Amino acid sequence: MNKKELEELKGIGLFSSFSEEVMKDFVKAFRRVPLAGGEVLFREGEEGSTFYVILSGGIAIEKKLDRGGQKFRKLATLSPGDCFGEMAVLEGRPRFAQARAVSAAEVVELDRERLLGFIDGHPREGASLLIGLVLIMLKRLRHTSDELMAAHSFMEVLAKYNRRL
Repeated sequence: MNKKELEELKGIGLFSSFSEEVMKDFVKAFRRVPLAGGEVLFREGEEGSTFYVILSGGIAIEKKLDRGGQKFRKLATLSPGDCFGEMAVLEGRPRFAQARAVSAAEVVELDRERLLGFIDGHPREGASLLIGLVLIMLKRLRHTSDELMAAHSFMEVLAKYNRRL
């Protein structure tokens, strides 16, 4: 990986506290994955132990609406610098949703075993990375809570309207 690519990675919030030397070690722990537009990286319900950081392109996170997996609801569209798949890498459970490239994209993939090895070798930076992942998860949880409260408020209004009829 050249110096320009290392600088691009250091520009991503999760890695901003990494020194150049630590970044070089971190790069050894992941692999680059190119994706074509429309390509599914992983499907809801699949076993997963990896998380991803987007280098280029866009990734849609989608939840199945039917058993056949033909209809989906887009939960988020992520862009360069965003990460996803952190739930699987941290808890080791099946994928909660599907990840699909909305355009040609490139991501870096890091699996749990390599993540733990990196944390073991670089505890300070590893702790920073884990805190960053937790903060991302909390932001997403807050967003979901806001959506649930909005849906609840809508249902209350609808119920009052129906009682008047």
